[in-house]
Amino acid sequence: MKLLRPRKWLRRIGCVAASMAFALFMTLPQARGSDPAADRWLHAYVLVQAGQELADQDLWGLAMANYMAALKQFESLAEEFPSYQPRLVSYRRDDLKDRVREAGEKMTGAEHDLAMDYEDVIEKTRVGTKSRYDLDYQTSYQYLVRAQWLLSDLLERAPEKVVTALTKQRSFIDEMTEASRDSLTKEPGGYLKVHDIEKDFALSVSIAMSDLPSYRPVEPSASGMSSELFPDSLVAQVRDLWYQ
Repeated sequence: MKLLRPRKWLRRIGCVAASMAFALFMTLPQARGSDPAADRWLHAYVLVQAGQELADQDLWGLAMANYMAALKQFESLAEEFPSYQPRLVSYRRDDLKDRVREAGEKMTGAEHDLAMDYEDVIEKTRVGTKSRYDLDYQTSYQYLVRAQWLLSDLLERAPEKVVTALTKQRSFIDEMTEASRDSLTKEPGGYLKVHDIEKDFALSVSIAMSDLPSYRPVEPSASGMSSELFPDSLVAQVRDLWYQ
């Protein structure tokens, strides 16, 4: 059995902890009737913890993304729910500004782009996941398709230590995107909705639909038509009618 050196062991533990914090943040219940202020506080707090774990691994770009996302959550909490723990929220905002300042001083040039891109992934995943819990699968898929592609594109350009740190996040986003896609296809006209979402986003980033991680070609047996002979949109419409 290969033993890890203490520093490598701690680094691996830190990456696992950050991944677990991300998963916890994204899967916190969004039940109707729950306290929205308390939910937002908890989401923001978990982001701070994930950011700290990443900072401990000198992953300052990822830490910055978590800190900025958390700061926005606390600022919106203070604005929308001013009576909710105002002194504690104020403390957290000030603390995060210090953390953002520290991360900014530690980041290299390439990490600034990484921070912006990963913050975008965090936000789109948050909205997509919340929409799924609200049973709004169309909005959920719109955001998760974007989050999935953005993360995939980010990881293609990122160093190995970033790829390792975000392994669990990638698996989680892939799982949630596939689940929302599956739920959306069960709605009336769902396959066409999926097609339109993928088509619009692919056009916005100037790639082929087939290059999206979420893209799944329609099997000819499912609609009686081949996408090699007919436009994908028509195949999707026929598949919707097939399952009505």
